[in-house]
Amino acid sequence: MKKKKNFVLALAAALSLSVVGTTLAAPANPFVDVPAQHWAYDAVNKLVKAGLVSGYGDGTYKGDRALTRYEIATIVAKALANSEKADAETKAALDKLQAEFATELNNLGVRVANLEKNASSIKFTGDARIRYQNNWGLAANNTSKSAPTRFEERIRVNLTANVADNLNFLGRLEASNRSNNRAVNAGIKTSGTDPVSVDRAEFEWNRGDTTVQVGRFIPFSSAASLGQNQLLWGTGAIDGFYISQKFGKFGLSAGYADLTSNWKNSLGNTGSAFTSVNVTLASLKYQFDKNANVTLGYLNALQPEQTGYKFKQLAYGTTFRTGQFTIIAEGVRNNAANLPSNAEKNGFFTRLQWKTQNLQKPGSYFLYLDYLRLGNWAIDSANFGHNLNIAGSNGTYNWDTNVYTAGDGAKGFGLGVNVTIAKNTDFEARYYKLKPYDKNQSGAAFDDYKDGYQFITNYRF
Repeated sequence: MKKKKNFVLALAAALSLSVVGTTLAAPANPFVDVPAQHWAYDAVNKLVKAGLVSGYGDGTYKGDRALTRYEIATIVAKALANSEKADAETKAALDKLQAEFATELNNLGVRVANLEKNASSIKFTGDARIRYQNNWGLAANNTSKSAPTRFEERIRVNLTANVADNLNFLGRLEASNRSNNRAVNAGIKTSGTDPVSVDRAEFEWNRGDTTVQVGRFIPFSSAASLGQNQLLWGTGAIDGFYISQKFGKFGLSAGYADLTSNWKNSLGNTGSAFTSVNVTLASLKYQFDKNANVTLGYLNALQPEQTGYKFKQLAYGTTFRTGQFTIIAEGVRNNAANLPSNAEKNGFFTRLQWKTQNLQKPGSYFLYLDYLRLGNWAIDSANFGHNLNIAGSNGTYNWDTNVYTAGDGAKGFGLGVNVTIAKNTDFEARYYKLKPYDKNQSGAAFDDYKDGYQFITNYRF
């Protein structure tokens, strides 16, 4: 009995530290000792064994004193927060403790409510990624002796703050490092560290079926993202505003933004004076049920002759799930004026995925097979203005002269697997084998791109 008592003493001492300031508000005699033979000690040990509360890792206690009613109430309050884990026997013990220490619990509950009311509303989350990339930008096979390779490490910290009713602030800080970075045909490897940057800073207002995003935002919402989030701008933050509205099974989004601030961060050129590339955005989505939807996405670059960014894209797509299979398909056409004579304006992407992944269940995984045919002017391959795993073409953009060179497009297939290796941690392997979209039209001087592959580990906290 003494061993049980000592363990419970230690548990109470640890749990009561966080609310030590509440004693003055308690009713009369909150510090009356609970007798050594009281049934409450055995009941609390049942809570510990059931995992509703936890004590010291080694099960020891340095000291020997009785527990007060207030200290036991503190333990019971912690257990109540995990009551869904209790079986019938443990719940009976918890109910009995709750009745015995009702007065102390009532005062403790009032104190906790006051603390929560005045606590900071800021929440922090984040992720850490390490990846190895080979030929992510599509170097040609018979004109390049070696493909570009690099290691890349990235840490992002997200913050969410409740500003007022229906209004939140969403921010994200990013720091990244590239090492053993080898350019095409280069023998010397280089390393570099990008400065910490703010790659998200937006106010998001939600009320009913309406969402308004203002600032450096990510054009993603439950109402209607940019198409299927594959061929048009997706997860990268951009500066402007975006308004989304649901109408039953329909969702509509529209906005205006400058793309270049995000490019400054992603290209490691924070502070550089790039020519602004302003775009209008729109998307329409129809959700048949939880397993199927169709979408239309639109991105139109303004003043393309001045910026060289000649994209006026219309994307159409669908997602369909049946059993353990998911199919994602999206096509796109670039209707911009004054494109080069060898411009290939059309493209499409498809993915067949088997199974789904649960980041809380180590060992869960999914496999996918991609097939794509992307003309050289179908998507923005130079700045990764899409959500594909590879560039989609060998395009380049000269920031000094504002000249976009589209390259030769791409067609072929990719394979990938993503496995949860620990809670909130996954490992992904990707492989792509691609050719030019139409070498006769683009004038490509090669038949194939070098094989591309990537190995990625992500941890979320």
